[in-house]
Amino acid sequence: MKILSVILLAVSALCLGSDVYIYNYDQVDLIWDPAVGDSIDTGYWVEQTLLSLGDNVDSGTELPADLSSYDAVFMMMGMYTC
Repeated sequence: MKILSVILLAVSALCLGSDVYIYNYDQVDLIWDPAVGDSIDTGYWVEQTLLSLGDNVDSGTELPADLSSYDAVFMMMGMYTC
């Protein structure tokens, strides 16, 4: 998780104030987060981090046909569960 945060911050620093799309493929895959007090999907903290850094974030379960209006696209493909 720590390495993911570092990578996310590095990428976000390059895209500061950018238009970002988060494609959340698997919204059924939820995990309980005690910090939030609710169940969250795989893109929750990515979205929160990008918003806190001043990026404009759109997210959805459908990948838009035209991504040319976005500077970066994050594809959340779910998480490994045992």
